[in-house]
Amino acid sequence: MSQFLAKRVSNYELFFDLAVVLALGQLTSAIHLNHIGLWEIIAFITTNIIIFNIWHNEVFYFNKYGDSRLIDIYTVIALMFVVGNIALNFNLDLSQYHAGSPKAMLFNLLLMMAYAIIALQYFLKGRKLGFTHNIKLDIATQLLYSLSLIGFALGLLPINGWTILVYLLPNILPVYRLKFYNRQLVNFPHVIERLHLVTILSFGEAVIGIIKTYPIMARPFTGATLFLGMATLFVFYMGQTFLNINHHQETTAATLFYAHLPIFIGINIFTVGIEFLADSHHVTIGFILFLAGILSFYAGVLATSRYNKDLYRFDLKAWIEYALTILIGTIAMIFLRQHLIALAIILFLQNRLMMRINMANRHRSRERHNVPHPDPTQNLRDFS
Repeated sequence: MSQFLAKRVSNYELFFDLAVVLALGQLTSAIHLNHIGLWEIIAFITTNIIIFNIWHNEVFYFNKYGDSRLIDIYTVIALMFVVGNIALNFNLDLSQYHAGSPKAMLFNLLLMMAYAIIALQYFLKGRKLGFTHNIKLDIATQLLYSLSLIGFALGLLPINGWTILVYLLPNILPVYRLKFYNRQLVNFPHVIERLHLVTILSFGEAVIGIIKTYPIMARPFTGATLFLGMATLFVFYMGQTFLNINHHQETTAATLFYAHLPIFIGINIFTVGIEFLADSHHVTIGFILFLAGILSFYAGVLATSRYNKDLYRFDLKAWIEYALTILIGTIAMIFLRQHLIALAIILFLQNRLMMRINMANRHRSRERHNVPHPDPTQNLRDFS
């Protein structure tokens, strides 16, 4: 059991999430272009990463130092305003992002401001708590993220297949930065709750996409089966991250954040794929995105198993069953890709089987370690 008390997610963090909701809506709308090729998809994925990185860096600040003092309240409001305006400037038509493009310059100026505000949060908190080694390093890191974009913001660099890698600096640098930190544990229950919330927000966009694209009066059965398939993806996610993960462990949680990046991207790609499947001009790319989103999501969810309770580590049988289920489901979807209702039914059945594999592994683990099975009449939070 962790020595840390579970840190409550503040109302100001939830308020900040409203900007993420706006960003997700704008992002899934921005990819609805006449021509969608490889670079447009890469731009869509990169923009997902940008939003997740801002959110992730703010979560880490609040997890370690946020205490809802006035400096936290006003800076998170400022960050929310900036992120909202970043969202309004999403444009995945890369032809408009040449060097000196007003759109590119404004987008990157706003992104610089976002990281600068997070750096300011660390600076102001350092003035209150003292400038520890880690706080100084956090300030320097956020400023580095901000200044790395100055070439775009000043119109000196175009956004292309090479320069776009600059946006991945917040994903690459932490891998090398850890050796310079004094070991920095996180409040793990707070991290889990925040990751659950951003995943729910992503699924919320999928809910909107399905209901708007397949309204009940026009395509009731298609909409219902797709909705059920999407919902069981969420149930599988919660079965792993809520039931299996040890929520009271001492860890840096770096891998958990990295695992949620393909979850976050996967849900949004899945949402766009579902919308494109209804468009005869984009049905092929729609299926590719639909399937890629599902596979990305599964990869991220299974990667979170690193944090499972010792009792509920996946055994070899569970890993083989998961792999075979995903493989068979993928092959079935490829063969039946022309039939939307069939895709939805396969997705539902695949998710149900993934859930059963998880529950069967939990059952085997308890029997192997002579642990009594939970009584659902006594433990309402565990039905396995």
